Amino acid sequence: MEWLVLVLFAGLAAAVIGAPLLRERGTALDGGDGSELVEERRTLLAELRELDDDAASGRISADERRDGRRALAPRLRAVTEALRDAGLDPRGVA
Repeated sequence: MEWLVLVLFAGLAAAVIGAPLLRERGTALDGGDGSELVEERRTLLAELRELDDDAASGRISADERRDGRRALAPRLRAVTEALRDAGLDPRGVA
């Protein structure tokens, strides 16, 4: 339970801090190739899968799963949009 709270706060903090930075950097990203964003997207998707697995096995409640997904979704959306803005296909890099 404690780790879920930490994940939620970390995701929220990343979204609050990262979204303006992505807008400022535009499509320059991390040197032009988007590898940092690709890796962050993979990490966020893995966290979503972990939430689903934990809920399916009964380690967390459905409410905790929903709250976790809601905390991660804004950052995942921002990263996906940044990849699209850079001309990269987010589905092809995940």
